[in-house]
Amino acid sequence: DGFRDVTELTLYAPDHPGLFARVAGAIAATGGNIVDAKIFTTTDGMALDTFFIQDTEGEAFDRPDRLARLATAIDQTLSRALKPHLALAKAKPMQPQRTQVFTVQPVVLIHNNASGRHTVIEVNGRDRPGLLYDVTYALFSLSLSIASAHIATYGERAVDVFYVKDLFGLKVEQKGKLAAIEKRLLEALLPPGERAAEKPAAGTGKTAAKPKRKLRSRARTDRVDAAE
Repeated sequence: DGFRDVTELTLYAPDHPGLFARVAGAIAATGGNIVDAKIFTTTDGMALDTFFIQDTEGEAFDRPDRLARLATAIDQTLSRALKPHLALAKAKPMQPQRTQVFTVQPVVLIHNNASGRHTVIEVNGRDRPGLLYDVTYALFSLSLSIASAHIATYGERAVDVFYVKDLFGLKVEQKGKLAAIEKRLLEALLPPGERAAEKPAAGTGKTAAKPKRKLRSRARTDRVDAAE
């Protein structure tokens, strides 16, 4: 799409846990930046996922060699020959972008009255390579199934909304589980080097017990305008 400077990728495949996270990881591992995405699961168990991708310069991800690597990476990720988190860890650090000078406080909002059948999770944070993979993998690790998602970026800010169910196909309403979701997603929104579990305490070489940054989260049950 030359007008929007994006490349549209559509995936139609049998749905399975972690599918969206794996594809997002493959895209990130090949240097793609997901600026928008929409995913749906059909009633017969098929996933229809659409990703809108740019390169690191904010242009369409349309070079033939990059597209070939992307197709290969998706195939290898779905066959589990490629593990996105390892590929991302080996990737060369990118030069700081203009938007990285802005501070965007991570926020997680959980709505249980916005949908009759799903728990709706909204995450806000500073956009960066691999962010969507980190967030969707966190949902997968929490045993949550993503039925629908709406991904968008506004300058330096990423705003992602997920409609999820638990392993039993129900809303997530237990307070303990909601708290665990908030904590895990807030960590996923931070760049890897800023997470509490990975950050050494100053002068000790040991892992710090708590992050220095104050994070804000909120579990909500009020009505919001959101369409399934």
